[in-house]
Amino acid sequence: MQFIQGSNRNQTYFATLNGQVAADNAVRLMDAFVDKLDLQQLGFTKTMHKSEGRPPFAPAVLLKLYLYGYLNKIRSSRKLEKECTRNIELQWLLQNLQPNYHTIADFRKLHAVPLQSMFRLYVHFLGDSGLLGNKTIAIDGSKFKAVNSKKNNYNQKKIDKHRQFIEDKTNKYLQELDEIDQQESTTAGDELQLKKEKITQGLIKLKERSIKYDLIQEQLNNTDDKQISTTDCDSRSILITKSIVEVAYNTQNAVDDKHNLIVHTQATNTNDGKALHNTAMQAKINLQLQKEDELMILADKGYHTGAELQQCQQENMITHVAYKEQPSVKHIANEFLAESFHYDKVTDIYVCPAGATLTSLGTWHHKKGEANETSYRFKTYRTDARKTCPLKNQCTKLPKRIIQRSEYQDAVDINDTNIKKNPAYYKRRQAIAEHPFGTIKRHFGYTHTLLKGLQKVNGEMNLIMFCYNFMRTKNILGFEKMLEQIQKWQPNYNKVVCAIQKAIIKVVYRLIKPVVFLYDYLSLFLKAPLMKRYTFGAIPF
Repeated sequence: MQFIQGSNRNQTYFATLNGQVAADNAVRLMDAFVDKLDLQQLGFTKTMHKSEGRPPFAPAVLLKLYLYGYLNKIRSSRKLEKECTRNIELQWLLQNLQPNYHTIADFRKLHAVPLQSMFRLYVHFLGDSGLLGNKTIAIDGSKFKAVNSKKNNYNQKKIDKHRQFIEDKTNKYLQELDEIDQQESTTAGDELQLKKEKITQGLIKLKERSIKYDLIQEQLNNTDDKQISTTDCDSRSILITKSIVEVAYNTQNAVDDKHNLIVHTQATNTNDGKALHNTAMQAKINLQLQKEDELMILADKGYHTGAELQQCQQENMITHVAYKEQPSVKHIANEFLAESFHYDKVTDIYVCPAGATLTSLGTWHHKKGEANETSYRFKTYRTDARKTCPLKNQCTKLPKRIIQRSEYQDAVDINDTNIKKNPAYYKRRQAIAEHPFGTIKRHFGYTHTLLKGLQKVNGEMNLIMFCYNFMRTKNILGFEKMLEQIQKWQPNYNKVVCAIQKAIIKVVYRLIKPVVFLYDYLSLFLKAPLMKRYTFGAIPF
């Protein structure tokens, strides 16, 4: 029987690397894009050549290697090193260079911020290519496991449990030692001596563990959080679904609705309730929109926080965040729930469905937000009409009907009205925001991060989302058109650098503002200023 025969392994043949890579291979797009960038302006400067020693690899070589790796489900630096020796596409892309795993790993760790800048620059490329709608974005978060086991994440309850175990075990050992001492007074033997030595070693280990938990307790006391992680200090224990908890990072994505392309990504270690305004603002900056430009925001009910909604609306964003339905109360009929009462903003009163008026003394009270969120202020509205109301049994069992109104209730009402008027518009959120996470976790298999520390994790997340955008751009435009767009594109690095500088100034401003205002107050009080007073409130943000 005849079979297809292979080539002779000793046969000599002539070929070039270029001839072995197809003309429409995606590596040619990666090569063209990276060659188009000025990596020095983006901040890839950690591999600069020194006056002595062996020359380093160019940043472009290692960046191309990582882009190829992440696009082809290869993230490990050791695996990337192996691929350089056997993968014909990488040999073409890197011109047969073969960096070792340590050099590869260091490049990713040292260039976390430049990787974020590259992602922002690519969003500008998407805008210049006409792939962004700039009208509607959907925001969603997804958890990526950190390099920190649940065993190495501690809260006060867990520390107390370990300390109690050490105390109980120590008492048990001491009791056994007393028993051995009593037995030694009557009998002697090597067996008792060996047992005594074993218990002594156990006590030494317990003492070491006790010192360990004392140090962890000290760290916990010195932080504002209610938990600490000992392997990756920035990671936090986060609720994934229902009762499933993982030590992870919560990555926030803002996705444009035109082609489901990501316009902003950021890894955080907090819940969704505090992320809406920051994510939306960064997306608006990346889209190069002005403050007066309208932007539709779609998000699920995890982002429904009054303060966040108000801040977004003040920035000319139309929020469509799923509202949290009021929990039903057995003895209160649906028509007598707080949301059924009419509020008159002019007179600052509530009117119940039966026509009674609820008034307030005008006093603001403070209340802790849900899930350890920032506290907020509220007013209390009361009425005595229940005493004579024929519908009192359907309203409340208390002597007075009481309603609390948050200082952010106006923003909440605006948002909830938007949802009720456009339910079909909000339903688009799931198809827009969850599509990228589904592709990244199911297709690529990226469910965890390989790096430690919030800044480094942010660098890797921006690299992952960049690769998602890159792959999707190729699928939308096709090889030829995408290559043409890359070749004619003129990157504007000033916009990226200005956005980074503006974000840094905002952070610094928020940190020093209380100190400056305190100094100004003391200067006025003492009437003896020691330095020139600066009006930080005039800084336009």
